Amino acid sequence: MRDDPYWNHNTHYHRWLLAQIPAGARTALDIGCGDGLLATKIARRGLTVHGVDVDPAILATVPPTPNLTVDKADFLDLPGTFDFVTAVASLHHVPLQDGLTALHRLVAPGGTLAVVGLWKFALRTDFPYLALLPAIVAFDTLHRPKRADPDAAMRDPEDTYREIRAAATEILPGARIRRRALLRYTLLWHKPAQVTPR
Repeated sequence: MRDDPYWNHNTHYHRWLLAQIPAGARTALDIGCGDGLLATKIARRGLTVHGVDVDPAILATVPPTPNLTVDKADFLDLPGTFDFVTAVASLHHVPLQDGLTALHRLVAPGGTLAVVGLWKFALRTDFPYLALLPAIVAFDTLHRPKRADPDAAMRDPEDTYREIRAAATEILPGARIRRRALLRYTLLWHKPAQVTPR
């Protein structure tokens, strides 16, 4: 977004993520919150936001913000539910089935889950995506950077887009998942107000 201190393939989707906040939402969880950039934006929308990350060093850089708390925590073990849950470039850091099951549990009935994720490139199924690579390089060149990205932990994804879609269809019925530009996918799921526990 225009006033962000830096830009990368993840912050590019902050506008999309903020547009998914459900009407009437009061609480939010940002998984893998890093330096708190997205969590701060959500808190400024009036929600009470909890950010979690496994890296205490990057959590120490989160600026004090009204309505925002952060903790060193693994979301797989996190209690409670939230009206709005975001996970940006964090789902691929845990086993896919475990991660999606935890996300299902963390979203309150009637709440919304919005994920921006990475997938393992598979030439056989992702070949058409190669045509976008020159445009991605050009887009990177145009937007880089106001300052360096925060030094967050990195991990290559292990699951293909097809595997992610299949698991999401099973665990998050009705989820909408799309390949996007900049080597990302988005997943949007609205949890029914009445659900059968998994």
